[in-house]
Amino acid sequence: MTESTNVISENSLSLGQQLKKARESLGLSLDDVVQKTNLKKNHLESLENDIFILQNVAPAFVRGYVRNYVRFLRLPEDLVSTVNYGEVTIPKEVQKAAASAKVAQQSQKRWLKCGSVLVLLGIIGMTGAWWWQEYKKDQESREVLVSETTAEQTATNTPAANTVEIQPQPVATESSVAVQPVQAEPQPVQEPPKAEPTAPVVNNVTDLAAIQANQAQPQAEQAVQTAENALQQPTEATAEQPAAANNDELRIEITNAQSWITVRGDKKKRLAEKLYNSGEVLSFNGNQQYSLTIGAPANVKLYYKGQQVPLKIDGRVARIKLPQ
Repeated sequence: MTESTNVISENSLSLGQQLKKARESLGLSLDDVVQKTNLKKNHLESLENDIFILQNVAPAFVRGYVRNYVRFLRLPEDLVSTVNYGEVTIPKEVQKAAASAKVAQQSQKRWLKCGSVLVLLGIIGMTGAWWWQEYKKDQESREVLVSETTAEQTATNTPAANTVEIQPQPVATESSVAVQPVQAEPQPVQEPPKAEPTAPVVNNVTDLAAIQANQAQPQAEQAVQTAENALQQPTEATAEQPAAANNDELRIEITNAQSWITVRGDKKKRLAEKLYNSGEVLSFNGNQQYSLTIGAPANVKLYYKGQQVPLKIDGRVARIKLPQ
């Protein structure tokens, strides 16, 4: 009966009373406990007086103080959870609802991120496809324009070449016409004289032939001199062209008909791009590299740093990079 009454009395005691009773049974004072547990004396007094909500002390720290004190007095640690330390307890149902809401929110954010990434990729792909189509259209239009210009230039170049070849013919005809009277001089002499009255007629004919020959000689000399001057003019012009080209780093001359020319400098910067006519001259300076597209190389002369660059004339578009 005595043991059962002792158990009932211990169970009826509060946690603070049990702590104080256990300390007194061990014959320890509060100062002794303070020295051995490093706990504050006022905190121990509050705990023994069943005050577990301390001012300016977090509930977690109070719980730790009680656990250390219970371990020091060798009491069961289950007593620590029998007291409220001022903590706010959230029901499990509320915790589960909050966790499910958090998971749903995270999944929504994930779907939004994936959707936005897909939309951006679609926009980038459509923009790239549109740019590529426009680029191909531009290239095709340029090729068509260059082919048309080359066809027109070849059509115009053929009669020009024929006229250049025919130019020496008038000089030859003039010289032949001027010489024909001289060749006709001996013909009257070969005829046998039949009578004396015919002698003056022969003399008159020879005099006329001599006069015509003398008149034809200055005309022939003048025609030959004009032909020589015409032949000397292109040579003088070609001799002056390199001197003019030495002043520019890149010089392009359109010598005949028309030609499509595209010039790009450093970093593919467009310097010139259009259809140029005969007689126009382009000059460029201050670039380390040039990329040229020439529609009709037969109608263009190209000079780079004072030296003429040979162009391949095969009826196709010439693409050149300088320096090579």
